[in-house]
Amino acid sequence: MNYKKIPSLLFLLTMAFMVNAQQYNNAKSIPAWKISYHLDFGSPDRQLESTKDGYQEQSVMMELAKSLSGSSDQTPPLVCYVNTSYIRIEQNGLGGGITLADKRDTISYLLDTTAKTALKYPAEIANLHTQLGSDSLVVISSEGFKMELLKDTMTIAGQLCRKATFINPDYAQHTITVWYAPALPRLYWQKYSYLKNIPGCALSIGTVSKGMNVGIKADHVEKVNSPESFFLPPADYTISDGIF
Repeated sequence: MNYKKIPSLLFLLTMAFMVNAQQYNNAKSIPAWKISYHLDFGSPDRQLESTKDGYQEQSVMMELAKSLSGSSDQTPPLVCYVNTSYIRIEQNGLGGGITLADKRDTISYLLDTTAKTALKYPAEIANLHTQLGSDSLVVISSEGFKMELLKDTMTIAGQLCRKATFINPDYAQHTITVWYAPALPRLYWQKYSYLKNIPGCALSIGTVSKGMNVGIKADHVEKVNSPESFFLPPADYTISDGIF
């Protein structure tokens, strides 16, 4: 036996083991929370509901919201995955798509799975969109909102939640009410980047429009394991700068 070759052989075996271990670590799953949301219309205004016109108006609003969101009994309008480092948002309906974000960075990506492209844009967009009327929309800067953390509690999808409100003195009638779970990581994206200020994960977001609460509410929360690549743009996607 040529003993001079033994050190070289041991070196090659060690390197091969290290490469395999590195590949295993890269493919290893990481824990995250999967949260499914449905449209939430709260409790209708009984005064409006008692009139024929009021009832019809609320029904039209509900059906329009469902249509625009792509919501159905089988398909939730919004499914989110979140942990301390990553966020993945799968949104159906009008303006839908897949949004990816790394909380340790300032960049998000909007994926087009058909064209295999990814638009890169800032992770935080300082605007809140709130419905003003039947055919108009007011865009309110999040800088004008004051957040208040309250002691109220509610259980949503098995998670103990606390209440927070966002109020703009100039648009007090459009108060945004958020119920968040302190035990879950923060979840924020695009124009919902104001949720980053909440000490937990928002499981219900709503505002009152025409006497009816309009928003989203979690109906299922579970712990899952996903590969890290699930939260990153695929290697074969073309990445470009988006305008937002």
